[in-house]
Amino acid sequence: MEMLNSFSLLLSGNLWATLLNIFAKWIVNYGWTIIVFTILLKLVLSPLDLMQRFSTTKQQRVMAYMQPEINAINEKYAGDKERINAETNKLYKKYNTGLGGSCIIMLVTMVVSMVVFFTLYGSIRSYGNEKMYESYKELDTAYEQTYNRAAEDYELLPEDEKEAISLTDYAKNKAKEAVIEANKTLSEKTKWLWVKNVFKADKSYESQFVKLEDYLKHYNIAADSAEGRAITERYEAITSSIVGEGKDANGYFGLIIACVLVSFLAQFISAKTMQQKGQKMNMMNKIMMLAMPVAMFIFAWTSNALFTLYIITNSIMTTLLSFIISLIMKGVGKKDVQKLMKKKSTEVVEYSRNYKK
Repeated sequence: MEMLNSFSLLLSGNLWATLLNIFAKWIVNYGWTIIVFTILLKLVLSPLDLMQRFSTTKQQRVMAYMQPEINAINEKYAGDKERINAETNKLYKKYNTGLGGSCIIMLVTMVVSMVVFFTLYGSIRSYGNEKMYESYKELDTAYEQTYNRAAEDYELLPEDEKEAISLTDYAKNKAKEAVIEANKTLSEKTKWLWVKNVFKADKSYESQFVKLEDYLKHYNIAADSAEGRAITERYEAITSSIVGEGKDANGYFGLIIACVLVSFLAQFISAKTMQQKGQKMNMMNKIMMLAMPVAMFIFAWTSNALFTLYIITNSIMTTLLSFIISLIMKGVGKKDVQKLMKKKSTEVVEYSRNYKK
């Protein structure tokens, strides 16, 4: 029951949101939070990748040793598929190998990877939206509270300063100053390099702020109500005070482009490290080199910069781990092949002795 509850928590996305909040408490910036979180998550899941590569590499080397005998069976019983399958199965039993073990490990790894990816995709979108509403609410609260307190400060001004500026303009100026200061504090959490708000997409036509209609809808506030009209007026003042005369661009597509390039390189390097010497890249790897970047582009385009950073970091970590695992795997399967060769040579010697007798 506890296992089912944990799995339900994972699928609901609450687990990821909880973990991200824990990481964000000591890292502060959400961009660096997702990067560190992804690195640690990939390291936790790396034993699955290691098991899969171990099983696959071992099987490939044993299969390469068996290939001449498999070819001989295909030539000897050409046209008789049933006999070929029967003799091939005997050969698998003889060498104590088969496709089942590696396929099961590959399937488990694939299922775990897909569950993690898609639950993170949904969770980070929801998490980002919630944080975006909370961030803007902080700005709105800072503006409203400062504006309301401005009347008391205004009364303390010298008479000549009061004549130079009205109470309304004074309150608006003070409120804008408070918003700018509040935004500086928020930017330490939400800004990452050129991306102004990681909870929004890295696009030049995307605003760094939550949409007004979405904000009102999220808090169930009618746009034509007194509160809705007040928020709308503050929204215009808040966004203009932060953006100023410049363009309100949240990013410049940099993360989306990097996501596609890194995904392509990750697939290419992974295919090369798994490719046996003297063999050409198989069709499946060629298809994956094109399909994965396209898929990652779609995810990056339709999600926030936070999830795009996850994809990039995950792809880089996959490439690095693939390279490290390939170095570890160099000796895997060689002992099995040597045992088979020794066994075969022993069988040949025994056959020769019996033949002479």
